[in-house]
Amino acid sequence: MKRTLLIILTLGFISVGLLFPVWKVEAETPGPKSDATLKALSGKVSAFNYGAPLSLEFAGETVDIQNPRIEKKINREIRKSLNYPAATKLLLKRAYRYQDRFMDILEAKGIPSDFFYLSIAESKLSNATSAVGAKGFWQFMPATARQYGLEVSDQVDERLHPDKATYAAARFLKAAHKQLGEWTLVAAAYNMGPTGVERAVKNNGTRDYFQMDLNPETGAYLYRILGYKSVLEGAERYGFDLDEIEYYHPIPYRTTLVKENIDDLATFAQSHGSTYRDLKIMNPWLLTDRLTVSEGESYEIRFPIVSNPTAYELRTDR
Repeated sequence: MKRTLLIILTLGFISVGLLFPVWKVEAETPGPKSDATLKALSGKVSAFNYGAPLSLEFAGETVDIQNPRIEKKINREIRKSLNYPAATKLLLKRAYRYQDRFMDILEAKGIPSDFFYLSIAESKLSNATSAVGAKGFWQFMPATARQYGLEVSDQVDERLHPDKATYAAARFLKAAHKQLGEWTLVAAAYNMGPTGVERAVKNNGTRDYFQMDLNPETGAYLYRILGYKSVLEGAERYGFDLDEIEYYHPIPYRTTLVKENIDDLATFAQSHGSTYRDLKIMNPWLLTDRLTVSEGESYEIRFPIVSNPTAYELRTDR
């Protein structure tokens, strides 16, 4: 009888334990996640725990981050990056390749280096093509590209030349600043045009971008730029910690000046100790397998001085 009672009591305790596990007795006190945890979760938790930096500037102008409305809009843009950690990690890799070069070109032309982040807002640092036909890192339409000195033809599209397109963007930005006077308005002008911004200034009665009522796209445009700036400049804070080998390094190259027609770019590449594939990688602005050079014109064609330029972009994937 005692033995039977003991068995019943034991089974009863086991049942209670299953219903009320002992590790749940202590109250669970929520606490902040550690950086290590955030990184382990690929930045997803950070989207809910991290917001805008304590202070923020754009082109030397202080952004009133203490304004709840402004902070909320910047936080929204930051979360977009943090909710897609793989895409943001890819962007960080690309930025390593292009940031110094683009900023050097911009600053040499009198443009604040923060406009580098505008190119990210436009194309995420890729030679993308939009639905309306804008192309390249800076997303020029053909007519605007030609207006600022880029060649767009059947064989050549310099919108796809990172350096030349950046010089063209600098010319646009400088002209817009001369017309509008405020760098925040210049950024808006890249989205809706200088004339559109002037009209908006008149309608709103202010030159303060952050106080203007604009169309949804332009109204979010500078906040998108500021969101990318916040994430790229504070990558570790937001849970992104890349090793040196993971970044896409600039590809070392040499140039050859071309003043005559090239009937076959593949043969031309071979004669210069390279391949047609590598020539295309280094010169995405060459659209066909030949190049016609007008009298008095010339082109600089780049060849890699490394055996496998693609490896510079696939180092972590091998």
